[in-house]
Amino acid sequence: MTDVPLRSVPLFPLPDVVLFPETLLPLHVFEPRYRALLADALAGERLIGIHLLRDGAAPPPGAPPPVHEVGCAGEIVEHEPLEDGRSNIVLRGAFRYRLKGERSGKLYRIGEVEEFPILPLPEAGASAPGRRELRRLLAQRVDRLALTVGRDEARRLPSGLSDEGLVNEALARLGLDSEDRYRLLSMERLEERYGWVLTHIQGIQSRLDTLAPFRREGSDPRWN
Repeated sequence: MTDVPLRSVPLFPLPDVVLFPETLLPLHVFEPRYRALLADALAGERLIGIHLLRDGAAPPPGAPPPVHEVGCAGEIVEHEPLEDGRSNIVLRGAFRYRLKGERSGKLYRIGEVEEFPILPLPEAGASAPGRRELRRLLAQRVDRLALTVGRDEARRLPSGLSDEGLVNEALARLGLDSEDRYRLLSMERLEERYGWVLTHIQGIQSRLDTLAPFRREGSDPRWN
């Protein structure tokens, strides 16, 4: 078995932030080390690794704060430099990876990463729904939930998304905490991610249906 080659990616560790492939993440860059990271990224592959910090984990003396194993590289698709040296940027999730190690030499952290593609959706089988049915179910449940909470503008998922992009776009709307988002990012199979998101949306919908006689008209804060 051939070893997967490692890639060097500048790391931007953050609390409570998880990026998924094919989704967008706006960031405000102001610290000197991340200004340097941004300048180098713009001059290179335009990639930045978004990595979730481990909550409550204290690093050894002199070591950087610990991060989770799985991250997502984002491509810089928008860059707005500001007069004082700060910048506003937008990242688009490019690929998921495992962090295999780090190297020094810069003001910021540099990860040696291994791309970590998720296993694709299955085709239709005798005992489980296939990719077409899973995509249909997801779009249907997102549409119904958005209608229930009065968010008509959020009803339709964008067309032309890949199987992974579709479920990632759906979960980006759900206001999930970083623990759930990281669990979803780390899943081995795309079928698992679809199943979790479908069940989560159905649970929200069931609770809203139960509360419908008592709810006032208007949007629901759980649909972000």
